Amino acid sequence: MTNLIYGVSRIEIPTPFPVGNVNCYLIEGSPLTLIDTGPKTSKSLATLQKELQIRSYDLSDIEQILLTHNHIDHIGLVAQFVKERAQIHDTPTDVLIHQKDAEALINYDRYIELYMKSVVGLIALSGVPKKETMILAQENRTDFFKSIGESVPRARYFEDNASFKTGIGIVSAVWVPGHSPGSTCFVCDKQQVIFSGDHVLGDISSNPSISFDSSENIGMLTYFESLNRISSKESYIALPGHREPILDMRTRIIALRAEYDDK
Repeated sequence: MTNLIYGVSRIEIPTPFPVGNVNCYLIEGSPLTLIDTGPKTSKSLATLQKELQIRSYDLSDIEQILLTHNHIDHIGLVAQFVKERAQIHDTPTDVLIHQKDAEALINYDRYIELYMKSVVGLIALSGVPKKETMILAQENRTDFFKSIGESVPRARYFEDNASFKTGIGIVSAVWVPGHSPGSTCFVCDKQQVIFSGDHVLGDISSNPSISFDSSENIGMLTYFESLNRISSKESYIALPGHREPILDMRTRIIALRAEYDDK
């Protein structure tokens, strides 16, 4: 657990994915807030419990969970927090996610089934031979992804510019679709910090959304447009969903645009 902003602790949670650890952020004060949770694995849960205990908290103490987007490495353990708090406290965990990413949270199994079907379909459209495509479909990665997430029966959905009380001041939601339809950065002007989720990462590029919803725009083009939506905050410190904090966001965004152009 590391601190860069007073009252904010970065908790690095292991994932079963090549990207490595995911960053969750504990914001102390009232309400006790967590940004993202990590996937539902025993290793991830144990790490979270240990890191919270260092601060004399447990899962049931978390009052508010803000989610940057609906990918499993960021939302998998939400249901665990909700259940832990319900056993001890009268007030439930306040879980918040952008409305365009809500489906994965409230009906997780269905979302995974649709998502994996779209991935197999995209692979086929990309020219992969039918035999290999069928092998991938039969491997049924769907069951694996279902095992590391869980539906949350109660959550609130927000839209662009929503604001939330936290221990470091008011945090505002900036909708930045591209990595997912509802990707969101949380901005605290008082502390000049932006929790950038996977929208802006320090040393890896953010992949565009692969959505089964045909009404969604092309992910990469949408992502480029969304980079402009945080341009006024480029002087802020960015706390991303993976890897290290970004101390010069303006330079990083310029580099990202150049990287995508090269690709």
